[in-house]
Amino acid sequence: MDASLRDTPALIVRIEKLRDQLVERFQTIVNLSVADRKDRNVTATAQYQIQTETAALIVTAENAQSLIRQLQEMWLFGQLDTLGDSKAQQQNDEHAKSIAGLLRQLADLQKSTMIAGRTESTFEPAMTNGD
Repeated sequence: MDASLRDTPALIVRIEKLRDQLVERFQTIVNLSVADRKDRNVTATAQYQIQTETAALIVTAENAQSLIRQLQEMWLFGQLDTLGDSKAQQQNDEHAKSIAGLLRQLADLQKSTMIAGRTESTFEPAMTNGD
């Protein structure tokens, strides 16, 4: 895998570089096509430059497509962390830990009541909202 896809700053630099190249190539083609030419030699030279810039524009677009394909593959196979550690994820983790702790307490309570010889649970959930 390309090393420039391993961290966010390098990836952003690569995307910006591709964007700048696409814009530069396109501007060059537009500038070459606007010039008023009356000499055949100048026109032939401009036409060759336009062909060269068009080929370079196509190569740059193919490089952008390749980057997109690599990012899609990374996303599909889990190598691209699009969520990160967001606040919502952190809150979900905290809630899950607190629920797991409560379930452990419930299991310990039920286990201790069964050991004491009682068959029914003494744990009653707290009533809320007048239920």
